[in-house]
Amino acid sequence: MALLLHEMASRGHARVAIGLDTSQQQSAEKVINSALFAKREGYIEPVLVSGNDVAPELENAKVVGTEMPLVVDQNPEGVFIRMIRDGAVDAGIRGNLSSKKVIPLLRSEFLVDNLCRASVLEINNRLVLLAPVGIEEGDTMNELVAISESSEKLATKLGIPLKVAVLSGGRVEDYGRSAKVDKMLSDSKALTSALAALGFQATDYGIEIERALAEGATMLLAPDGIVGNLIFRSMVLVGSIESYGAVATALPRVYVDTSRSKGSFLLPMILAGALSRQ
Repeated sequence: MALLLHEMASRGHARVAIGLDTSQQQSAEKVINSALFAKREGYIEPVLVSGNDVAPELENAKVVGTEMPLVVDQNPEGVFIRMIRDGAVDAGIRGNLSSKKVIPLLRSEFLVDNLCRASVLEINNRLVLLAPVGIEEGDTMNELVAISESSEKLATKLGIPLKVAVLSGGRVEDYGRSAKVDKMLSDSKALTSALAALGFQATDYGIEIERALAEGATMLLAPDGIVGNLIFRSMVLVGSIESYGAVATALPRVYVDTSRSKGSFLLPMILAGALSRQ
């Protein structure tokens, strides 16, 4: 499945805008090196977007502006998002730009309240979606249903049969241990029923992520974005599970969110390239 994404990206040669904050030297080097590798391997045609020119002390800085185009503007986040919105590029990747600046601008420019971000993970050689992962997303049942609906479209593009594992704060037999656990279990039961009524293949796994994955779940639906973000950080940043980034499934254009803590930005670039030609 992961190999298929590489092949899809290679066939597309998508033009992809990538955010670059040169003041964050360590992550900026990762962005530049990943973009250069992605270009030379034929996955994408990167366009770096930054608030400053690239300092010569950055590794591979000399290829920026020659082998890779660089757009410099005092408002790089705004230019980056408008390039995506207006179709100047096929896709956009946040790179190492600040999420605090990019995310509100995305919502404003595309007139959406919720980006419905879903991370694409590679677990045991298969792709698994994890949502919500934005800490401000998934606070209500309606939002969780909306994220599931937009993630279904993403799964179709990726060739994944969607099997939703609804997660919660305990197992069914844990009812009565605390009021908080009881509410989370009741909420997950109601959410599972709501998704099933909409035609989803959804199962309430409670807190048992390991059982959900062992039984073939292809989407982990966390009770809210804070829990989802914790799961992401535990799996990816601590457990070294591969992540292709988080797709803003609510947008009509391809946008892939990234973590500045990652060691490489290559996989999100491959995902953006693959999705942009769908």
